[in-house]
Order: sequence, then C-alpha cells, then structure tokens
Amino acid sequence: MRLHHDWGLPALADFGAWLTKGSLIMKLTQRTLCSALLGLALTACGPMDDTGRDFTSEQEHPLEATCASVDNTAMTTHACAHASNPGDNVNVNGVTGAPDISPQHKHYTVTLSGTGTGKVTYIPVTRASAGSTVESVAFYATQDVTITAVDKSVTPNVTLTALVSTNGITEGTCTLHHARVFDLTVGHTYELNITAPTSSVGMVPEYLHDNRGRYYRDADGDGYGANSPLYRFACEAPAGYVTQRFDCDDTNPAIFNC
Repeated sequence: MRLHHDWGLPALADFGAWLTKGSLIMKLTQRTLCSALLGLALTACGPMDDTGRDFTSEQEHPLEATCASVDNTAMTTHACAHASNPGDNVNVNGVTGAPDISPQHKHYTVTLSGTGTGKVTYIPVTRASAGSTVESVAFYATQDVTITAVDKSVTPNVTLTALVSTNGITEGTCTLHHARVFDLTVGHTYELNITAPTSSVGMVPEYLHDNRGRYYRDADGDGYGANSPLYRFACEAPAGYVTQRFDCDDTNPAIFNC
C-alpha cells in the first residue's frame, strides 16, 4: 500500500485515546455477554439450593412452639437405626447406681428393679451454637415409661416432667415405641428417674437440633412448597408444611414442580 506524503500519523495522545475507548468497549461487551450467559445458566439450573432463612433455628431452644409429636420424623428414623444396630447397644444398671447415658449415637439397655424403677444420669452439651444454654432432648424408649428429670446442679434440686410425650410410634420393626421430650440446661447434671412396666428398658437419647428436617410452606395444598423460606422442624411439622419444594405458584394447586 502506498501512503501519500501529505498524510500525517495520528498524534500519540489520540492513538492512546482510541486504544482506551476500544478497550472500554471490549470490556463492556464482555461484561454484557457474561451477564447474559450467567442469567441463562441460572435459569437453566432452576432455583438456587436452600434459599431463604431458617425460621425456626433461633426458636429451637427451648422446644419449638409447634411441637406436639416426634412420630414420623427423621429423628425417630435415626433413633431406630441405633436401636436396631447391636454394635450401638450399651448395657447399664439403673438399680445399683445412676450410669451416664450422655454419649450420643447409642442404644442403652437399662436394667431396672423388679418393680420397674431405676435411674440414669444425663448431661446435655451445646448443639445449636457456642452460646446456647438450653437443649431440647428426646428420650426414646421401648416401654411406656414415666421419666422425671431432676436437676442436681441447682439447690434446691428442680424436677422436670416431659414437655411432649409420644406413644404408639411405628417405624418398621423398630422397638422404640415411646418418646419423652425435655428442655435441659447445658452442662447441668440430670438424674432421670425411670418407671416402666418391665425390669428393663431400651433408651436412645436424641438432640432435636441435630435432627431437624427441611420443610417448605405449601399454601395451595398441592403437596409442593414455595422454594423459600426454608423451615426446620425436628418434631412433626404443623399442617401446611411439606418436604417437597419447587412450587413456582403456591396460590394455584394446578401448578407445581416447576
């Protein structure tokens, strides 16, 4: 290519300005394309997992207000897994002393007197957060037991009765058919006085906080809940809450799983 002698080269400052403008345009174009691609990717993937706030985590201690039963829960399934595993069984004598049944993930076979009475010791630990002072604990049992929890860490001692009693639990072949739920102060020593119709009873302690299921509000009753907020319940969830989400229109029962 021939250049006419009267053509002048652009000034260095002008050349730099062109480069700057070109770079800016390229960056803006790249950002626009990336934003568009990101939007398409998110749309294709569906709602983000676990959106929304855990509405019950701050109310879990003491016992969640809606708790009426622990039957048909993930916690019951977990307790039954320990009850059915011979390797998790620990034999303790509730007649000659008050053996500690605080260690988790165990099934305790507690020997009782001939009249069906005995006692064990339980010391709750923090499960929710470093600052939690009260933990909700369910004591599953093979027999229809009466349990009182005597707080030995205060003077005078304070005796607690179960806040929730669930009977008739049916979980496959699980031998745990009863549960008693208490709110216990972290670090305190509790003496559990047990009365049962037999001379031994199987027991599995479970922290409610460790066994909370994930639920979603189902306003239109189609079995699917809105993606957020997320609710957590260890006890049986109240009516109107389901474990299935992905309802993009929770006012229309004909629209779900979308």
